[in-house]
Amino acid sequence: MRRLIINADDLGINAQRSHGIFQCMEFGVATSTTILATGSDSDHAARHARERNVPAGLHLNFTEEYPLSKQAEVSSVTESNGAFMSREKFRAALDNGEVQHEHLEREIRAQIEWCFDTYGAPTHIDGHHHIHIHPMIVNALLPACERYGIRFVRIPCEEPLPPFGYDVSPEQLERTQKINEQARTARELYAANGLVSTDHFRGLTLVGNASLKNLRHVIGRLPEGTTELMVHPGSQTTYGMPFDLDPQRQTEFRMLLDPSILELLDEKKVQCCSFLDL
Repeated sequence: MRRLIINADDLGINAQRSHGIFQCMEFGVATSTTILATGSDSDHAARHARERNVPAGLHLNFTEEYPLSKQAEVSSVTESNGAFMSREKFRAALDNGEVQHEHLEREIRAQIEWCFDTYGAPTHIDGHHHIHIHPMIVNALLPACERYGIRFVRIPCEEPLPPFGYDVSPEQLERTQKINEQARTARELYAANGLVSTDHFRGLTLVGNASLKNLRHVIGRLPEGTTELMVHPGSQTTYGMPFDLDPQRQTEFRMLLDPSILELLDEKKVQCCSFLDL
């Protein structure tokens, strides 16, 4: 049996991204989403997801916008202006032991509790820029998952490489291999503490390469078991981060709404589901 969770990341990051994600879940093939607690549309998106019974997890964030905690209480994860560091700078700070464990725990609890208060219990947890697979984040996140009853976690390990009939640059393959390496270690740590993930993961090499053709390649080559496919759709916008403004957001939006994908899923006998079904 082949099952597929199509998870749309970054719900709440801004209104247009949220709108695109909700459209893909209502009229397209997206079956799950993860909510960013720190975006400009986070509160509205979380309430809307709760009202519509949308299966949603928490998209743990330490690399964009501002923390929910007071800056003085999490100063080792922020810049002097109170904003989170860039992903590169934050990872370097983690690697160099410059981040205080208690600051990580405090902000993790703040984001999880925000999710419970605004949306409800998250279906699972993953990380913005996959920060949740860094060993220091894993160690801080594990007790929080036990405390709040979170049972499912994303493991962004996309194998085998190279992927599924479309071209991927050597630089992107190298980045994917690095994420895979850290994800394998994270899988062992999470599994040893009772957290469950899907059997397979896809989407790392689809970032920047999204198209209807390439999505069909992914679906046509799904392995047995349950696969999570990470996507990043969004409606057209004139503001936001460069990632939000990238035309790929609308490309992903359109491919997830294309009726031929539903036909392909039916033809391949792929069962669509969410983390609630695991």
